[in-house]
Amino acid sequence: MQTLSSLQAQSVERGAFEVIVAVDGSTDDTVEALEHFRPTYPLRWITQRNTGSAAASNSAARQAHHEVLIFLDDDQIASPDLVAVHLEVQEQQGPALVQGFYPLAKGYDRRGASLIYQHWLERSVAPLDRQHRMSAEIWSANISLTRDLWARVRGFDEGFREYGSEDTDFGIRIAAIGVPVVFEPRALSYHLHHVSYGAARRQAFSGGKSIVHLARKHSLPIETFIGSPIDQGVTRRLASAWRAAPTAMDALGRTLIASLWAADLLRVRQLQLLMARVLHRYYKVGGVVLETAQSGTRVEHGAA
Repeated sequence: MQTLSSLQAQSVERGAFEVIVAVDGSTDDTVEALEHFRPTYPLRWITQRNTGSAAASNSAARQAHHEVLIFLDDDQIASPDLVAVHLEVQEQQGPALVQGFYPLAKGYDRRGASLIYQHWLERSVAPLDRQHRMSAEIWSANISLTRDLWARVRGFDEGFREYGSEDTDFGIRIAAIGVPVVFEPRALSYHLHHVSYGAARRQAFSGGKSIVHLARKHSLPIETFIGSPIDQGVTRRLASAWRAAPTAMDALGRTLIASLWAADLLRVRQLQLLMARVLHRYYKVGGVVLETAQSGTRVEHGAA
């Protein structure tokens, strides 16, 4: 509801945009809240059983009336010019995927799991002060593209529901047809990012599993997504330990969660970032290793 309220302050003329909410199996009275909300813009919503964020995005896109589609996650506070900037850049660029910027909202920068997320976002879209072409690694909480382009690549791949990374897959497919991915920092929203310690562990593990499926789908090396060869150095030893004793490694990993919790208490940002990075890497490698074993995908010398 905070996201929807922020969209009432958009600088574009009334009627220049509509909002469609995809309620993906929600059980927290979202529909009841929508029924009582009276926005200044056209608002519609659709409900469906819980089938994941990719399916929700696709369902909403199919219902849209306008030519430009702006995908905005439900934990984003839109700046007043967000819609106007997306429309402006779409008109100037021609076919393009426009990546907006969404730093942490005030008060949401207290935990390492959120700080590391923003750190990676800023590294991905650097330099922050101007528009430039990005890699295919998009951050889909604040993006836009035309309806024709979305249909051309057949939307988000709903098969990534269990693992996540449907945005990375989407960006790869956009880039594969020669369409640029452009960062526009003026398309600004603020991220109400909160993740529990347990969720941080689970998300990293699922991210590792998704890497196996991304590599297999696009015939790319595992190292393309994990950042370094899985058969070298510390990563190799970590992978070997996960293969040999996954239950023990999970138990050991929970001590890393305690270390991150302690770093958050101290509020030393560099220490928080370090512990969040270590925790994420630890479980991401575990996800890669165990999903590789389960799916029968070969991972050899960094290749899948």
